[in-house]
Amino acid sequence: MRAGGDALSYLALLALLVAHAAPVAAAPAFPEAAARAIAIAEDRRQFEGLKPYLRDPSPAVRARAALAVGRLQDSTTVRDLLPLLGDRAAEVRREAAFALGQIGHRSARESIEARLVDTDAETVELAIEALGKLGDRAATRRVVDFLSDPAPARRSAAAVALWRLADSTALDVLLARHSDREPEVRWRVLYALEKIVAPERIVLVAAAHLNAYEPVERAYAARTLGRQRSPRALTYLFQSFGDPEVAVAVNALRAIQQIDDTTCARCGRMTGDALASDHPYVRSVAATVLGERATTSGGNDLVRRAVADSLRAHLTDPDAATRGACARSLLRLHRDSVLAVVRPVLDDASVYARVGAMAGLTALRSETPARELRSRLEPRRDLLERMTAADLLGEIKAREAVEVLRAGVADSSMLFAASCAGALAAMGDSASVPALAAAYAARAGDADADARIAVRDALRDLAGRAFADSLERAHPARNAAPAQYAADFAVPPAERGAILHTTAGEIEWEFFGREAPQTVKNFVRLARRGYFDGLRVHRVVPNFVIQDGDPTGTGSGGPGYTIRCEYNRLHYEPGMVGMALSGKDTGGSQWFITHSPQPHLDGRYTIFARVVRGLDVARNVVQGDRIERVEILTGPASAIPGR
Repeated sequence: MRAGGDALSYLALLALLVAHAAPVAAAPAFPEAAARAIAIAEDRRQFEGLKPYLRDPSPAVRARAALAVGRLQDSTTVRDLLPLLGDRAAEVRREAAFALGQIGHRSARESIEARLVDTDAETVELAIEALGKLGDRAATRRVVDFLSDPAPARRSAAAVALWRLADSTALDVLLARHSDREPEVRWRVLYALEKIVAPERIVLVAAAHLNAYEPVERAYAARTLGRQRSPRALTYLFQSFGDPEVAVAVNALRAIQQIDDTTCARCGRMTGDALASDHPYVRSVAATVLGERATTSGGNDLVRRAVADSLRAHLTDPDAATRGACARSLLRLHRDSVLAVVRPVLDDASVYARVGAMAGLTALRSETPARELRSRLEPRRDLLERMTAADLLGEIKAREAVEVLRAGVADSSMLFAASCAGALAAMGDSASVPALAAAYAARAGDADADARIAVRDALRDLAGRAFADSLERAHPARNAAPAQYAADFAVPPAERGAILHTTAGEIEWEFFGREAPQTVKNFVRLARRGYFDGLRVHRVVPNFVIQDGDPTGTGSGGPGYTIRCEYNRLHYEPGMVGMALSGKDTGGSQWFITHSPQPHLDGRYTIFARVVRGLDVARNVVQGDRIERVEILTGPASAIPGR
């Protein structure tokens, strides 16, 4: 028996090995011709070129076509996408649900709701997300059911969808789930609660999470307390100013900024304490909040003096944004009497400190603001300073500056011309329409998106929408789409990532080459020609993003062309890299890195990379830090940490 049994075991084992060694039929490759045709039709925004592929025999082709159609965001395509929600291939159903969410047309609601019982878990999650994006509160009753689903991913998706729906009828269910066992669900429930103003029910619940273990939970609790706008929340928020996590302290400071309580003397003292923080993000936000709180302190002179003392002490802060915020707040508090005190910041070596302080000039009562701002329109000044001066002159409606602003419309910098256009529109100067129209016709086609849009909007205000839009059609923007597409246009990029060598340290990215191939290729092309080398980080919003990629350092510049948005199913978690936009399909070279989860950005800005090393560096970058050089990485993706 032993010998026979051994022989049978040996034969069974041999058969098993042979079976596993036998060649397995490979999944059919994505047809190259179809991939190229879809990529080109998507880039050209041509639905007719995509429509046949929605019915292609290959599930991979149908899925890719659905994604492309969703990126068009054309409501007339909904009826062509709806049948794909019932496709036999799960990947096709996923892309169809995502696409319909991107389009956001409410006619798709019932069909999407039918997918809430799909056998594929990801399709269900995408259907929940899509219902939120549609914004039809008729879906609330179906979405709330998923807050008690066994799967944490579905509970999370439901909470974010309810944030988008902002339906007060969901309040009871959201409150019942605030103590969910998963922190990833809890912070999203708090996030959803911020859209429902019911302080008598929400304040105590949110306050309970200020002592949570997870920083993201504490941060969103503070944010939600601010959205309730109730003085009852102040006592709870004070304890968070000194939180060791920057995100929590920043959100707590911003929360009290939203709460109108003229009797709160403690606000000034507690916010002043935050100015002593070791982190520049906390100091810059505290300086901004301090000025705004003190101006609404009900005339409490003691509070105002204490606030002024704190702000003066930080006019020489190492951080440019903090210096600017302190000067701005002092000007708003004490106006003309402190102009001499803040003069050093108005003439600071950092343009970001200068423009921060300049915003406070609008609070002055004398003729000083217009005179001071006009002096900063001169060509010798930094471009950002000139643009800010023009914007502020429009804000205060300085009619004495009209002539110099009209002259600015013909400036060699289209960005400065755009700021002048906006100021003239703010003053209702219809006499400037011919100059604006001439500037648009001559240069808007090659201008960066921000400049083009600003001049167009000024013309809409002054000459009417029909006139401005006809001018826009006659002089379309230059796009990066080539007349002839390269043979490898539809092929994902070979590059796997990048290392940003900055004055603050190294930040390493992993590219999402399959999810956003053209965006990645555009970044790589620019990086390899040294485009980003030496650029300043022009925008830092604490606990939100850092932003770079603008050669002008103003936040409005770019490469002189635009690229298409490549919306995808990725989510804005901490360290995601997205393309900055002024509107759909207006990306170019500006990118941002998220400090924290930002669900409201999902599906609105292309995600094309994520930070795999150096997120701590990104969370410490300040305005004015520089990208020294960008190193493009090639080789297998498996070499990237976290893969």
